Amino acid sequence: MTAAPSLDLRSTPVVLLDLDGTVVESAPGILAALDHAFAACGEEHPGAERLQSFIGPPLADSFRSELGLDDERSEALRLAYSEHYLESGYRRSAPYAGMAELIAALRAEGRTVAIATNKPETTAVRVLEHQGLTGELDLIGGTDLAAGRTHKAQVIASVMERLGASPADGAVMVGDRLHDADGAAAHGLEAVLVGWGYGGRAEREAGLPFAETVAELDRLLRG
Repeated sequence: MTAAPSLDLRSTPVVLLDLDGTVVESAPGILAALDHAFAACGEEHPGAERLQSFIGPPLADSFRSELGLDDERSEALRLAYSEHYLESGYRRSAPYAGMAELIAALRAEGRTVAIATNKPETTAVRVLEHQGLTGELDLIGGTDLAAGRTHKAQVIASVMERLGASPADGAVMVGDRLHDADGAAAHGLEAVLVGWGYGGRAEREAGLPFAETVAELDRLLRG
């Protein structure tokens, strides 16, 4: 059963959006870069279906926890993946139907709309520039190894700080995976999970506010 949000999200002033699986369909480019990384590093390919679960969480975490790779091999895969993705993979992303319009409508109402993604921030900017969406957002926030920002809770904290927003003022995190909701919970924020991305049964059974379609998310956020 999907829970009702504890707050009226139609008046929440700050809306944080995950990128992969929420704003853009990015699987083709991500999976192609992962295929390249496994081949380039001589690692056994875990299979296309299993790789779907790698979309969203930090890749190095997935390489270690899902495949049992050590830090050195995980980092080699991450670097090979990043090289391929930055060369061509990012161009294979496309906004989900209705998301650009929803972002525009929220901002027209005076709401603050920002990206909070586990993608490296520079890569997220490149993806959104390619889609022509950078000007539609108040801020694009992502991970940054040099700054020690590697997980969703840290990304959310950074985005909120740079926006000059306080959790007490009201904010909601919208994403397709449980780690999006966990990152929001670390700061006492409401979370909404969506059904068109890369989540699965765990997300649908989590008892969190859930939007199956972009139209349902629009109704949750705007009424």
